[in-house]
Amino acid sequence: MRFLSANQEHRPPALPAADERWPATRLRTPGWRLPVLSWAILATLSGFLFWYGLNSGELLRTESLRAIIAQGMLDSGDWLVPRLYGEPLFTKPPGMYLAIVLCSLPFGQVTEWSARLPSALAASACVSLFAWYFGRRLGRSAGLAAGLILPMSLMWLDKATAAEIDMLQTAWITAAILFFFRAVESPCHPLAPSPCRTFPWWLAALLCMAGGVLTKWTAPQFFYGTAIPYLWWTGRLRLLFRWPHLVSAALAAGICVAWIAVVVSRESWDLFYRTVVWEGLSRLLPGYNTYRPYPWLESFCHPFKLLVTTLPWSGLALLALRPSFFRLWDRRGQDLLIALHCWVWPQMLFWSFPTEHTPRHSFPLFPGLAGLAAMVWLAWHDGRLPWRMPRWNPTKLLAGGLALWLTLKVVHVELVMPRRTLERQPRNKAAVLAALVPVSQVLYLFFLKDEGIMFYYGRPVVRLASPAELPTTNEPAYCILNHDEWQSWDDARCRELVLRMTDQQGDPIYLVRVF
Repeated sequence: MRFLSANQEHRPPALPAADERWPATRLRTPGWRLPVLSWAILATLSGFLFWYGLNSGELLRTESLRAIIAQGMLDSGDWLVPRLYGEPLFTKPPGMYLAIVLCSLPFGQVTEWSARLPSALAASACVSLFAWYFGRRLGRSAGLAAGLILPMSLMWLDKATAAEIDMLQTAWITAAILFFFRAVESPCHPLAPSPCRTFPWWLAALLCMAGGVLTKWTAPQFFYGTAIPYLWWTGRLRLLFRWPHLVSAALAAGICVAWIAVVVSRESWDLFYRTVVWEGLSRLLPGYNTYRPYPWLESFCHPFKLLVTTLPWSGLALLALRPSFFRLWDRRGQDLLIALHCWVWPQMLFWSFPTEHTPRHSFPLFPGLAGLAAMVWLAWHDGRLPWRMPRWNPTKLLAGGLALWLTLKVVHVELVMPRRTLERQPRNKAAVLAALVPVSQVLYLFFLKDEGIMFYYGRPVVRLASPAELPTTNEPAYCILNHDEWQSWDDARCRELVLRMTDQQGDPIYLVRVF
């Protein structure tokens, strides 16, 4: 490792001639594969960051929703139609629920560990893919550094061990984009791979995008929102109209359409269409089913919010915007730098315009920021950029940051996660409900939204449109009312208050017996 002194003139490496291109056979530079020790380091890091803490704390927020739907799929054997309390729910595709089902099969039921396991597996896959691709393009040091830098982000700290959709979707999108970059490597050289040789990479990219679509509807925007700017910038948009992409896109679309056809045949097109349209347009268009004015200030602040969320790597990514940094690299590095910029900044701009500005919706662009940060670190490491801290070198700084991050992970698992569920106590509240409702009775609810208590309740729960739909039998019916339903009860039958408690949001709910 060499370093440049403060007064030493920095001379960037000479760039290749304008007409020089690398043939595909030379992309595999000698010794590009990561050694066993590097993979061992990354495996150990992934095991600690993503697997440690899977059992810590009860399911929180939408984690319970994913788990209770997956439990319903596991119980019914219907793995295609997500259902909540017996009703089809199409706000999200079945990808995450199916992943939880597959992880829960050996146990026979969904647990905290099995519900969070898909996110841990997805995070581990992201790290491996990042290390593979950066090692291929820039060498072993870049591969190891990219794999280490990628998960050191606050969003990863929370989502990589959560039973939520975001980490799984990010893994699908990351795989799709990296396979796409692999498919379009070195296309201008006369010895570049033929379409038949690039087709497997196109197919892998589009199938991963289909996996992303079946996990969350926004996957095509992230994939084509990266691919189109990159191909346009490099003058190769024609690749989207050639058979490797068209055939791969048709196969990927066929998988998604086949699932939609099965769902529509079982339920109804009207329900599916209305749910998906509402889910998309209510978050994208101002004034759709809401009277809230367009949040101009939130739109303006959203890019800065994302940059703060991804500190410290977003600061390094901003350094990569300088034209002088671009000139430090040969054609291979410049091409990767362009690809990463196309991954990050168009997505950041796009997701600033919708009406909902939650950073987790932009999570699939965070790997691109980490990739830019890895290139800046590599430029310091190999002396392309002058290093101004004589007491530290880039390797020691990265190792120190990693040690700090592992400490933060321990604090998050041992202190933060248990405290988040300390006041909610969904398991204890569910046990109280189970003791008061006879085993033979179905529990009914109407507009209650607290899947945490209902997941741990673990017995049949049915949602009805109103109290008028309660069954008329000689035995009393048990139902849960929220505060508004309790105040506005207008059913002719008598009700008896059995228990008053609070839901996970702290709002009062009432268990009643109806005669």
